[in-house]
Amino acid sequence: MDEKTLHKIENINREFEKRGFFIKEDLNDFFEERTEIVQRLEKIKYNKIEFFDFKEEEQHSVGFTLDDAQIEFFLTYGEDEEGPWYEAEAEILFFGGEE
Repeated sequence: MDEKTLHKIENINREFEKRGFFIKEDLNDFFEERTEIVQRLEKIKYNKIEFFDFKEEEQHSVGFTLDDAQIEFFLTYGEDEEGPWYEAEAEILFFGGEE
């Protein structure tokens, strides 16, 4: 990834943190695995990215829209003998019948 794209990913992470979601590692893993989303990110201006979050009782998610794709991270929280934990699962929705 080029510096411009890495900077966009860092800004996406900051936006998530502003909303109370601290999933930087999961976000980085996601972009490493999903090169087609990186390609979409490279083609879009940052100010065109739309962010959203959802918090209600036990369902929490945060995400963003890249033109014809919506990427949403669903978070599950818990606690065990080692302390609090969370799990983030990404879901991608493509608009317009693509992919």
